[in-house]
Parts: sequence; C-alpha cells; structure tokens
Amino acid sequence: MLSWRISKYNPKFRNKKSEYQKDEWTSCYDIGKLYNEKEFSVKDYMSVENAYINVLLSFLDITNTTVLIVKNLEKYNDNININESSLIYTEEMLKLFERIEENSVLEINDILNLCRLILREQLWGKLENESSLYVHFGYDYYMYFGCSKNCKGLDEIIVKNGLFIEKLKSPYYE
Repeated sequence: MLSWRISKYNPKFRNKKSEYQKDEWTSCYDIGKLYNEKEFSVKDYMSVENAYINVLLSFLDITNTTVLIVKNLEKYNDNININESSLIYTEEMLKLFERIEENSVLEINDILNLCRLILREQLWGKLENESSLYVHFGYDYYMYFGCSKNCKGLDEIIVKNGLFIEKLKSPYYE
C-alpha cells in the first residue's frame, strides 16, 4: 500500500528525529493567538482548512472513490462545541454530527463535512473502504492517505494547494 502524510508543515523545518521545529498553530483553537507577531485569524485558518479539503477531494477523484466508511468514531461531546473562533458550521455539518455513527457509509459531501468536523476537533474517526484506501487525521493537523494504486498527479495538487507531502504510513493504520 502507498501511504502519505499531508500537512501544512514544511519538512525542511524538521530535525533529525522528524520533530517539527517551527512555532506554528496546530488547531482551530489557536485562532486569535499570535504567531510570528501576527494574529492567527479565522481567514488564515479557513484558507488552510480549505486547502486540506481541496486535496482530499482531489485524492477521492484520482482514486475514483465515491463512498467511505467511518471507523473508530469518537465524539467528544453530545453537541458541536462552537468556540469563540467564529468558524461557520453549516446546517449540513450540524445534522451530520447528530446522525454520524460507527460504520456510517458516507458519500462525498458528507465525507468533506466530516473531515471539516475532524479538523475542527469536534470528533475523530477514520475513513476507509474495502478496496484498501484510507483517509486518517492525526494530532496537530496532520492528514494521512493510503491506497493500493498509484495516485498520479497527487503531489502536484498538494503543492498547488500550499501543503506538503511525505511518504509515511498513518500511525492509525492497522
């Protein structure tokens, strides 16, 4: 299986132990904090979240994936925890949060909304299918893809979206 870690973190800022050395935001809960003497804004956050969603959508398109199954679902609260960040939660996202459960089969729009909820730390889960494909999210804003076939053009799409790709298996892959 081919596996990648996709992130906003430039690998050139990793030490020999692969630890990221630059002080950067890692969560939507960092909105309003200062990084490099600049306040991290909702607009800054949404720009990166949208890049992740664009890359995910391209990965699903390249692999001809139209549905994924939710595995190891973890809800942290009974309701969405809307913090002071002013992030927008659409009606679709709120309804999905209420109805999502282990082994839910999701189509593209719900996959994208679920991934936004995961990136915003409202819940966690792995997305997989029976044909050896996965999408996982890790702590500190990491996204992992794995699939059994070549994903020609994925590297260019990731770079075009301002993100970075590293060959690395998901720590959540069993």
